[in-house]
Amino acid sequence: MLTNSADYHRLELAIATGPNDSRRVMPVIEERHRRILDIGCGAGQTLIGSELRDGVLAVGLDLDHAALALGKQFSPSIQFVEGRGEALPFDHEAFDLVICRVALPYMHIARALSEISRVTDVGGDLWLVLHPFSMTAKELGTNLARLQVKASLYRLWVMVNGLTLNTVGRQWHWPGNPNRYETWQASTGIRRALAAAGFGQVQIKREKHFVVTATKQAGLFHSH
Repeated sequence: MLTNSADYHRLELAIATGPNDSRRVMPVIEERHRRILDIGCGAGQTLIGSELRDGVLAVGLDLDHAALALGKQFSPSIQFVEGRGEALPFDHEAFDLVICRVALPYMHIARALSEISRVTDVGGDLWLVLHPFSMTAKELGTNLARLQVKASLYRLWVMVNGLTLNTVGRQWHWPGNPNRYETWQASTGIRRALAAAGFGQVQIKREKHFVVTATKQAGLFHSH
């Protein structure tokens, strides 16, 4: 059992650097990917596990100050920045690969993808790991079985929020917390959201993980 967030991040690092771990899911990083941003990076586990080549600019962004501080201990070569995915503190077209492993589901999807599009160079790539409906349904079942009333109500809200997002493209923040969003994703919904943000060449793989890749298209710049 993990006792604190540092233990969690060390476990995530072990998974990211363990090629035979079934929980491991990593982006494909090509030679042309020289400027990489990881949104919701935690302590930089995915960037560290990717074993980046010398000369690659690696930037990790997260809201968790303690995780970023731990990441600086793990890898002094990564530039860690505190910030939100919906308001990225970077210049236009600053990156040619943006990765976001299971962090986008906790953001306002349209705003975050608009910001990702803004900071991604034309022809640059996006790699996402998302939450399927089955994950939310399983969590709700666990909450109900344990008679966790507040957690069950929250998970029901996540289910409804995901439904509206994937059908009509709308989502809401948790009542009383304007920065708290959570949804599940469907293939049709994420394709529509990516197209609206200026991404094309969308590919979706739904095996052990819900992985989506896309490429920033020319002439489709979207400002935040």
